[in-house]
Amino acid sequence: MNKTPQFEVPLTIQPEHELRFIGPFNRPVVTIMTLTNNAAMTLVFKIKTTAPKRYCVRPNIGKIAPYRSTQVEICLQPFMYDQQEKNKHKFMVQSVLAPQDADLTDLNKLWKELEPDQLMDAKLKCVFEMPAAEANADNNSGSTVNAAGGGGGGGSGGATNPVNLSIVDSLKSEPKSIEEQSSNLSDAAEHVESLAAELKEIRDVNSELRKENLHLKDQITRYRSSPATKQINESYTPVLAEKQIPVFYIAIAIAAAILGLLLGKFLL
Repeated sequence: MNKTPQFEVPLTIQPEHELRFIGPFNRPVVTIMTLTNNAAMTLVFKIKTTAPKRYCVRPNIGKIAPYRSTQVEICLQPFMYDQQEKNKHKFMVQSVLAPQDADLTDLNKLWKELEPDQLMDAKLKCVFEMPAAEANADNNSGSTVNAAGGGGGGGSGGATNPVNLSIVDSLKSEPKSIEEQSSNLSDAAEHVESLAAELKEIRDVNSELRKENLHLKDQITRYRSSPATKQINESYTPVLAEKQIPVFYIAIAIAAAILGLLLGKFLL
């Protein structure tokens, strides 16, 4: 751990140099880091990693009371493990003794206000290990493959071809997950089909109701445009008689005119 000239080293980290993750790695693997504050002041810490997408750290920032300890849970996400691949993942624990007047309710804000030369840091590397039983099984599988290859080809020269049990386990677990996903998809498809059928029925009913509504509106329009019907007990007045009154007066006038002409002729 690096320390600044103005502070003694107040933080103890366990484990001190390495974070070990024990496989198989086809599932999340958790390891615990213990931080101990050896000072008489509150200590604030923050944890960083070179592979943030591969790890989940809880908490990644926090505070430790004087002479107290806290545990940090580091979870490695599932991945395809290869023994031949070199692991370069590292963690860095930064810490600082909190000033007496510091506001410890917002640690992120406090951290941004700190100067880089105030921080103490410690680095740990990550180590991936397989359990002893699985490691022996890997060796046995590799020797079996080598023996089969030497007897069959004759030209392989006993070259090693190790089999990774984590890959085998993941391949075995894949069919189950695929079956579960397929069953979930089939259930979802059936649900969607039932919803589509119900939606179609609702649309048909809506269409029928619209047609009935238009028919009723048409009937109301026709009823309003038609002449008013005769009410019950209303006295009946012939329309023909009303129309015949003017004709009667015209006939009398014509007869009077003809009579006048005839009388005029006889008198003259």
